Amino acid sequence: MLMPMLWKNDLDEIMDPFDMWDHATDRFFGNDLMEFDTMKTDVIEEDNDYKLEADLPGFDKKDIGIDLKGGVLTISANHKENKDEKNSKGKYVRKERREMSYHRSFTVGDNMKPEDINAAYENGVLTIILPKKELEQKNDDVMKIEVK
Repeated sequence: MLMPMLWKNDLDEIMDPFDMWDHATDRFFGNDLMEFDTMKTDVIEEDNDYKLEADLPGFDKKDIGIDLKGGVLTISANHKENKDEKNSKGKYVRKERREMSYHRSFTVGDNMKPEDINAAYENGVLTIILPKKELEQKNDDVMKIEVK
């Protein structure tokens, strides 16, 4: 069996070269390389339902879409922002653009109906209430759920 060679570092400790690589990349890039900017979501089990809370700060209600298809609930949010500041001559002093887009899917069961799901958006938090009860009908068509 082949083993990687070991080197000594400045503190006379033996280090694996793979650990050395990890330490070097952490120092250069930071140690959060594997964390992606995603929609932070909590799923809370309550007595009769599940509550899904998704953080979507900076979005308007019209930017958020919720779809249900084949037992999968999909949340999508898209927002474009353009701030143009011009001086008195009409030339740009500053022009900033920002675009945010999130997309998450959750398996909720084949028999879920959109009329049994409640969704509300307030103060940057999307709250979706999903019932625990078994529902009768299976539907593979994409069905929109209104955000209140």
